[in-house]
Order: sequence, then C-alpha cells, then structure tokens
Amino acid sequence: MSKRRKKTRGNPQRRDDSTPKKRIAKPTPEDQGSPRILVYALLGITLFMGLYLHAYAMPQLTYFADGLSMPGTRIAGYDAADILALQNAFEDDAAGQLNFLHKTAGIIFPVVFFLATWATLGLLAKGSWRWIVVAGAAGFAAVDITENFLIDAVLGQRPPDEQLVTLASVFTQVSWGLLIVLAATVVGVVVRDFVLSGRTPPAR
Repeated sequence: MSKRRKKTRGNPQRRDDSTPKKRIAKPTPEDQGSPRILVYALLGITLFMGLYLHAYAMPQLTYFADGLSMPGTRIAGYDAADILALQNAFEDDAAGQLNFLHKTAGIIFPVVFFLATWATLGLLAKGSWRWIVVAGAAGFAAVDITENFLIDAVLGQRPPDEQLVTLASVFTQVSWGLLIVLAATVVGVVVRDFVLSGRTPPAR
C-alpha cells in the first residue's frame, strides 16, 4: 500500500533562504536635494539687490541732482569737476541719502555677490581655476565697498581733493570691470551646468 505524500504546510510562496535579497539603493545626493537650490537662491537675491541698487535707487537720486548720475554708476570714471558739479546740484539731504544707500545696499550687494559666486563655482564647476574666480569676487567686494566710502569722503569735501577723487574714480572703474567679468563667468557656469544636466539621463 503506497503512502500518500504529505503536502507542505504553510505559505507555499515562501522563499528559500538561499534566494538573494534585492538590494535597496542608497539615496543619491540628487534624491536628497540638489545643491542647485542654494545656488539659484543666492543668484536670485544677488540679482534683486543689483537691480534695486543700480536700476532703482541710484537713478532715483538723479532727480535730486538735476539729472546728474551718481559717481558709483559712472563706468568711465569721473574727475573733481564732476564731483563739484554734483555737490552744487544736490538738493537738501540728497548726499545723506546717498551715504545711507552706500552703507546698506552698497554693502549688501557686493557681499551677496561674493557668496553667490562662491556657491556657483564651488558647487557647479570643477578645477582649480574656479578658486581664482572666487578670489576675484572677494576682491570685487572689497573694492566696491571701499569705493563707496571714498565717494562719501570726496562728496563731503569742498572743494573736493583731486587726488582722492582720482583714487575713487579708479576704484569705481575697477569695480565695474570686475563685476562685468565675474558676472559673465557665473552666467556661463550656470548655463553650462543647465545644458549638461539636461543632457544627463535620469538615474534609475
């Protein structure tokens, strides 16, 4: 008499212990949060402060100076005669308003620009050259802030000292030159990263 084969009790779909388990992929830095968020946030703040300072606040002060532009906006520089003409055209408290602007937005903008450059080059670029650009941004911040104090000093002199005016003018020209070159570099890095990230297929 043949014996019946006992059926296996329990879950018939139970896996053998020898079956390899599926590995759980560790979250990548892209999954945890992209560093581009920090970069774009700083760039947005920098753009806002730059537009506020040079496209809104400075042009407003020209209305209190018979249409004469402020020294810090003159890319080509200025001389003692320009400063004297500005002093004569200034209405009451206009120089004080410019001084206040220099000590607020005039300091915040170069500092934020330096931080944005540092973040952009540090997170989106590779190579030792990027630290040269970051050092240039630090130099721009120092030159731009010093320029503001020099302009306030010459506007407070009657007549303005020609040598101090020349020094302030040189700082203004150097500041604008650094800003243009550095801004172009930062924009180039951001555009390049945007193009490369768009071409990279998403990780599975």
